Amino acid sequence: MAATHVTDPQIPAGADTIAVRRPSDGSILGEIPLHDADQVGAMAERLRAAQTQWEALGVKQRTHWIRKFRQWLLDNADELIRIGQDEGGRPANEPLLELTLMVEVIDYYTRVTPKLMATTTTRGSSLLVLGKKYTVHRTARPLVGVIGAWNYPLLLTFGDALPALFAGSAVILKPSEVTPLGVKALVRGWREIGAPAVVDVAFGGGETGQALVDVVDFVQFTGSVATGKRVAARAAETVTPVSLELGGKDPLLVLDGANVPRAVNCALYGGYTNNGQVCMGIERVYVAAGVYDAFVDQLTEKVRSLRSGVGDNSDVGALTHPPQIDVVDRQVTDAVEKGATVLTGGHKVDGPGTWFEPTVLVDVDHSMLIMQEETFGPVLPIVKVADTEEAIALANDSDFGLSATVFAHSTQEGERVAARLDAGAVNIDQFLANMMCAEVPQSGWKTSGIGGRAAEQGLLKYTRTKVVATSWIPVPVNDLNWFPYTPRRRALFRAATRFAHRRGLARFGL
Repeated sequence: MAATHVTDPQIPAGADTIAVRRPSDGSILGEIPLHDADQVGAMAERLRAAQTQWEALGVKQRTHWIRKFRQWLLDNADELIRIGQDEGGRPANEPLLELTLMVEVIDYYTRVTPKLMATTTTRGSSLLVLGKKYTVHRTARPLVGVIGAWNYPLLLTFGDALPALFAGSAVILKPSEVTPLGVKALVRGWREIGAPAVVDVAFGGGETGQALVDVVDFVQFTGSVATGKRVAARAAETVTPVSLELGGKDPLLVLDGANVPRAVNCALYGGYTNNGQVCMGIERVYVAAGVYDAFVDQLTEKVRSLRSGVGDNSDVGALTHPPQIDVVDRQVTDAVEKGATVLTGGHKVDGPGTWFEPTVLVDVDHSMLIMQEETFGPVLPIVKVADTEEAIALANDSDFGLSATVFAHSTQEGERVAARLDAGAVNIDQFLANMMCAEVPQSGWKTSGIGGRAAEQGLLKYTRTKVVATSWIPVPVNDLNWFPYTPRRRALFRAATRFAHRRGLARFGL
């Protein structure tokens, strides 16, 4: 769900604080401090000191504190939703979804963490390790840094920290400076429940993020491809592992025989939820000629009925990050100049705040920026295709590969199409069903990122393994393959290797 365009406002040189504004009208919500490299370094030292005791608590006691935090989330949901509306310019349903998914994350890792963190033993299957026992211990990476995005600031910042906390890590959070107030409230909540001091938040822009990368043992980043590459390059200097979620340009394929009314509703929600500011949102639509007219007519009518605002009866809000409105406007203008037709919307909204009309474009092609770059705004470009083969070819014609959606005449046909799409997830006759399930991994192909979140890998990436090898039978003074090398010892070692790896009489040289 990454925000993949410019994510930092211009921070004045020498500034100690930065104003947080309401996207809906531009008014100031408050100010946050900016943390420099020295402050981030001091924060890291405090967290490392606290982490050893946190890990020593064991899974059961760590889960106890995280479940107390779960209750705090539920008890303070109204406040968190209000903050999400104010700093994100979003209807209440959007921050509510974030909170719901965070609770789901906690419930899932409560169930699976004991197994994932358990010590295991094996004696191996090779005769070369006969008599040996191997114990595999899994330990936490001491300090994790999470650099979050502004489009879903709670889920993509603190939500990514939750499995690290289950594993036993301490965490520094670096929310987008565009939407820091919700994360600030979550850190306050962690402290209010009396939990160990293993979570803190660093506020700032690129320099703060760079300082964070320099002092942690693992980086979870959600954001633009350009910034993700810089994070990876910086982390490589200290050989710090990273997981990068870098957004997408996700296609919707509506093929012959599809359930058109449901496909229309799916496109409407998938294209305009969170005002189109969803990395797994639908950003390209390919519709078979036989159902094209019905699909376009029904979708355009429904888009015209969307209600703008941040209240309880609103559907789409303002664009969260002010520069994003220029990105959307540039792409729409480019498409129109190259021959696209605007069926509805297509313009910035005059007045205070960052509002853009929900937009439908037709007569588009892949020469247009709207089909190449991530838009992250309320625009759906639609392409008429001759058949399924053309739809698949165009869907795969992208540098991104996060997810896709398919509507076909049957589930079986949808599955056959899904197998040929270059994407980390494919939803058939539904939108983002994969995101709602904590039990399945979420990862992108191509430039959509490396690593992943959710499922077992969502926690295991924050851990390291240590193997301890022992013997359960008495050991000789000298192993067969140790020094000194002699013809007799080499012959014995070769015979042992043959016996271990060949089958039948060949083990005996026959």
